[in-house]
Parts: sequence; C-alpha cells; structure tokens
Amino acid sequence: MRRNYQNIPRYVPHAASGYALNQNESQYPLPERLERAIRDVSLEALSRYPVEELLALKASYADYAGVEPTQLMVGSGSDELLAILSQAILDTEDRVVAPAPDFSMYGIYTQIARGHFTQPDEQGLRYETLIEVIRATEPKLVLISNPNNPTGKMWTLDELSDIATRVPYLVVDEAYIDFTMKDSFVSRLSEYPNVIILRTLSKAFGLANLRIGFMIASEEIIEQIDRFRSPFNVSGLSAAVANVVLRDETYIQESIQFHTAQREKLTELLRPIGEILPSRANFIYVKTDDSEGWASRFLDKGVHVRAFPDGLRVSAGTDEAYALIQQTIEEVNSVENS
Repeated sequence: MRRNYQNIPRYVPHAASGYALNQNESQYPLPERLERAIRDVSLEALSRYPVEELLALKASYADYAGVEPTQLMVGSGSDELLAILSQAILDTEDRVVAPAPDFSMYGIYTQIARGHFTQPDEQGLRYETLIEVIRATEPKLVLISNPNNPTGKMWTLDELSDIATRVPYLVVDEAYIDFTMKDSFVSRLSEYPNVIILRTLSKAFGLANLRIGFMIASEEIIEQIDRFRSPFNVSGLSAAVANVVLRDETYIQESIQFHTAQREKLTELLRPIGEILPSRANFIYVKTDDSEGWASRFLDKGVHVRAFPDGLRVSAGTDEAYALIQQTIEEVNSVENS
C-alpha cells in the first residue's frame, strides 16, 4: 500500500430510512410516461460492451448543453470525472485551490493524485479572498462549484472569467446549474480554453442511481484527459435509460418547477431557525449555531439533513417531510416559550 494512504478518508454509504434531505437528490417522482418508456429499453445488447449507447447519450446531452459531442466526456458520475481530470492534470505536489466551504471530494481527489490542496482559512467564499490565496499559492488547478455546495452562493461569470486568466486550469463544477442555466459558463467556454465544466444527471434530472456525469471542455482538453479514462467506464444500460429521459421534451422543466416551488416553501419553513442564504439550487442553507442540535431533532422525526459548523444544508423535499420539519420547529418553540 502507498505511504500515508490512511490520510485519505473512506466513504462508506449508509441507507437512510425516512426522508433523505441530506444529499440533494431529486424529490420529483419520475412521470409515468417516462417509466413506460424506460421499460421499453432493449436488453439485447447486455452481452456487448457499450458503444452505440454512449454515442447516442453524447449526442443527446450535447444538444441539451449547446456544445458539440466532441467537447464531451461521459463518466460514472461527475465524481469519476473529477478523479480522472485530477490524475490527468496534476503532477506530484502540484497545488490545487478551492473556496471554503465547497464540495468535500475536491481535497480527497487532489490527495489521491498526490497534489497539495489549499482552501482559505476564513471568509472562504469571498472573491477577493480566493484571489489572495491564488496569488500566494500559484495553483495549477482551481476547483469551484457553481452554485456553491453547500451554501448555494453564485459566482458571477466575470469572477470565474478573471480566475481563469490567473491559473493554468479552472474547473467549474455545475452539478446544480440546471436550476439556473443562464449562469452556466458554457457561454464563455470558447473564450477560455483552459476551463473545464462538470455536469451531472444526479440532481435536477433525478437519475443519481444511474451514475452519469459529463465533462465539457475544448476538443483539445477532452482528447488529452480522455487518455486517463478507463474503457467502457459507463454502463450501456444506464446510458440508454438516461437517453430516454434526456429526449423527453418537458421533464427537466417539470422537475425544475417542482424543486423551485418546494425550495420556496422550505425557505419560509426554516426562517425561525436562522438566516436563509440565497439559493437557486434544489437546497437551501440556513445559518445557525445549533446545527447539530437541529439535525438531531429532525432525525428524531425521520428527516435527514446535513449539519455544518455554522448551519444546515437542507434539500428541497416533499410536503410530507415538511410537515415533520414544521412539527419539530413548533415543538422547540413551544418548549422555549413555556
């Protein structure tokens, strides 16, 4: 085993009973018309490695994203693509910078690729702070989720463009961009060929179980990074099912409308807990010094949320889950006012 492997955290998934509002999964039920279409997916090709299915998936997603199929790489979720690009770009001890807080896997994949990961010590979501860290560390790669996970903060296109001029590579992780497509960096990709965009079908598209992600970049970068990808890294069956959903003309807008409405309900519901940060994604972040306490209380009612040191991240969910959240808040307020 390589030296210091114990320093790499091990991710062990746990099944959640009740209402899982802690992983930002879609809560919008798949329409019956799509269930019927998915049941019609042919199984004749199960004995063959996936080629045609991935070509069809690339074509469909390229049309959705407004890019050429040659600008895409498909991965087993955007996590795999993050791991691949880290190995492709980083040499030993190359520096990587990300805001704080941000997606926890950034540091882990940097460590696996033997890079050095740095985040700001404080005010880690301020543009000026991030620029200071970039100047001080001169990183080869900067990783930024937009919208930010976990807070929902939006980085402006001008801020991202400026960062792209300061570093060899910038990755803009757009896992939640389907909820606010006007903010996608795709519109500026031709101006900044050192920018790599990551996307997923796990959030707005509600296909987390399929493990489908996309890398969007210049044809040159895709050709270079593709050398680090394992052959046939995505299931043909997953690709075929994803293609059915992508070809549906109205599903994604239905999902976005549902999550937007449920996010607005959740915002009002959680106001008694603390300050609600602005969000355009399928989750909100509420600031509270008692994040662990609130997470524990909600869990007692069967509602899973994600606690951070200064707040809670809560996914937009169903009315049934919200009723339990409201009941919990009312019980706490009743005790405090008694």
